[in-house]
Amino acid sequence: MILQDNLFKIKAQEAGQPVFQISINKEWPIYKAHFPGHPITPGVCIVQMIQELLQVWLGREVSLVKAKNVKYLAIISPEEVCELSVSFTSIEEQPDGNLKVHAQVASGETVYTKLSVTFK
Repeated sequence: MILQDNLFKIKAQEAGQPVFQISINKEWPIYKAHFPGHPITPGVCIVQMIQELLQVWLGREVSLVKAKNVKYLAIISPEEVCELSVSFTSIEEQPDGNLKVHAQVASGETVYTKLSVTFK
């Protein structure tokens, strides 16, 4: 499922930088099930958002090959935070054509997720 324009919308992108400002749709159906009365953004959705934003930055589709290190440092509750910054701190093309990517999801001083993943 495509999450862009469903779970999240791109509000802005920093000129020439792989940094996106996004808003979360707190009415998206996943929040009714995850978890009723105390909604949180599922980790798999966070990884999918990062993949979709990387595709926007690169202008092509990519697929997840390996998640080496994914740290969920704080809960993203749509009731508490509805705007996030997604930053790609490193995008390195490997000799095999894969992309080694480091990214983080934050809002203000709070870092919600940091990850190191490989896309193809």
